[in-house]
Amino acid sequence: MVEQVRAFLQPRQFLLVLDNFEHLLEAAPGVADWLIGCPRLRVLVTSRAPLRLSMEHVFPLAPLALSDAIMLFRERAQAVRPGRAYAETTTAAICEQVDRLPLAIELAAIQVRLLSLTDLLERLSNRLTLLRGGARDREPRQQTMRDTIAWSYSLLTPAQQRCFRQLAVFVGGWRLPAAEAVCWAEDETTPDEVLLQLAALVDASLVYVEMPDERASRFGMLELIRAYALDQLRAAGEEEVCRRRHAAYYAQLGESVAPFGPGQGVGETRLGQDFPNARAALQWAEERQEATLGLRLARAFGEMWFSQGYLREAEVWLERMLALDWQVGVQEALPVIRAEAFYTLGEVLLGLGKVERAEALATETLERARQYADQSGTSLAWSMLGMVARARGKLDEAAAFFTASDTHARLTEHLSIKGMALRNRAELAWIQGDLAQATRLSEEGLLLAQSAGITFVVAAQATTLGHLARQQGNYALAKTRYREALVLYRTFGSPTHRASCLEGLAATLCAEGCYKPATRLCAAAAALREQAQTPRLAAEREAFEQTIASAQAALDEATFQAEWGTGSAYTPEAAIDDALGSSGTAR
Repeated sequence: MVEQVRAFLQPRQFLLVLDNFEHLLEAAPGVADWLIGCPRLRVLVTSRAPLRLSMEHVFPLAPLALSDAIMLFRERAQAVRPGRAYAETTTAAICEQVDRLPLAIELAAIQVRLLSLTDLLERLSNRLTLLRGGARDREPRQQTMRDTIAWSYSLLTPAQQRCFRQLAVFVGGWRLPAAEAVCWAEDETTPDEVLLQLAALVDASLVYVEMPDERASRFGMLELIRAYALDQLRAAGEEEVCRRRHAAYYAQLGESVAPFGPGQGVGETRLGQDFPNARAALQWAEERQEATLGLRLARAFGEMWFSQGYLREAEVWLERMLALDWQVGVQEALPVIRAEAFYTLGEVLLGLGKVERAEALATETLERARQYADQSGTSLAWSMLGMVARARGKLDEAAAFFTASDTHARLTEHLSIKGMALRNRAELAWIQGDLAQATRLSEEGLLLAQSAGITFVVAAQATTLGHLARQQGNYALAKTRYREALVLYRTFGSPTHRASCLEGLAATLCAEGCYKPATRLCAAAAALREQAQTPRLAAEREAFEQTIASAQAALDEATFQAEWGTGSAYTPEAAIDDALGSSGTAR
């Protein structure tokens, strides 16, 4: 038969279309023979897996564009129930829920026989159960989404099936080391095999891979496929062990790039993509009352959320994990982990204006640290109490607390805690009007952070030194410090801290009479704060309003509004580009 087909095709210019080839991959060499023996033959193959022929060109098919997905849904829905209006917003949400896959869209559209769009969207939380009832003139495996995915699953080897279902614990994607941590066990496979199995799953179109520029590859599953994999994981009795591996991996990863320890920058940006995995791990730890693991996750990712301005999320998880640690009865977590989690939560609470809760937390932290004779925890507790006193305007009390914090910090080996004590003393001197002392202590803290490689603190200290230089009229130095900080903030992207830095630079430019760039940077900062939903402190608000008032007074209304509109439309990267390029001459 193969020879007869080749003989028929050999003299002809011909396009041969082979559909659904994934279950006939053993016949791929025959296709290669036809191509070799038939010089004017072209073959178009659709398959969930490549044929792996030397002359093959692969064109991956992505899900439909949203506009096309909406059009397909409406077309199929009108065929089932004509005459109804299918609102674009709800229709778009339905299409996103089914990953914009054509078959899934068709199966969802069939349900409008019984359900309104709103009801359909709500019930799609159980996607695989709802997406059934396809056309009878189709293959049985194409009449439900579950059977469609099961068809691909059945073509995998047992090892590939195990890897596929274990990857279901990831939310929002993963990188290769994460897959190795979850899917590898000494009695199951070797680390090298995980890569091979992952490659097979990509070939089978069950896993997709993204390779942005030269950065590390990131893998993921469409949610419909992940739902099926999760069902298989539970049926195999492997969910518990995989979720434990998943949580342990992200706790370790978060600690390795936490913003108050060494190793930030690009690592922080990448870790930001794993916030969904962190939430899933935290939820699992809470459900299983894994206090130590949960507290490690909350501390590491709480610091990340704080550094990037997501204060409310940091508050929620830190509160819940600290409460879990207390409820367990016997405090399993190391004192330093608990104390650092308490301190991060205290900073978050103060950032949200919850001073009373922060004070109660600080007092509780101090009692527990003393109970364990923990110098680090004691220093952090005194520091937090000093921050509470400072927020209330009790500067003498704050000075006493910060002095006590510094005393205990010098008895530790933690450079970050020593630096924290220095920063608090510097900020207090600043509030008290001793700008020279505040500058000296801030420069000492900057050197300490640089020597420890604590990038986030380096950026924060540079911002503080920019504020101090501006208040002392040294505008050239202030601009240098702000721009040093912005270059660092670019690497891990904190909207709140970027905004504070942009506001300081805008005030400096305004003081030099450069009102147009100052207006753009103020608008960009306002947009960043709205994105992060973090308000300005009283002193920041007063300075910000003064900058805007000065710019409005110097510019005509049309010019001010035009510059404000430009800055408001900036992406975070564009705002930093403008800030780094503002020479101070554009008025």
